[in-house]
Amino acid sequence: MNRRGFLRAAVAAGLALGVRGPAEEKPRDAEPLIRTALRERRLLEFTYHDHVRRVEPHALGQLRDGARVLLAWQIAGGSRSEPPPGWRNFLLADIRALTVSKEEFAPRSDYRPEKTKLRVILAEVEH
Repeated sequence: MNRRGFLRAAVAAGLALGVRGPAEEKPRDAEPLIRTALRERRLLEFTYHDHVRRVEPHALGQLRDGARVLLAWQIAGGSRSEPPPGWRNFLLADIRALTVSKEEFAPRSDYRPEKTKLRVILAEVEH
């Protein structure tokens, strides 16, 4: 290959990388899976801020700024703030690799969405 051919190939490869960017996971639309988990009372597993989480979903809602949030009881996995278990809000935009488990759960008796930052409840677990 001559110099001109090499430069063309290098430029074409560079342009292809610039158009496609590095390979990365495309976030799935979490909302339908969360609604299924709420309806069927199934555990959710996902990555959130570089930590794998296992949660009991209780509500899908919106914050005052319109951001969609999952309110859940985290039963296992990591956390930046404090270790599980405990109530957590998860921004849907930051949830990655979401899966609905086959394992079921019973809604928690201390579930109180009115005491959270949720301004609108879009869906919640049925008691």
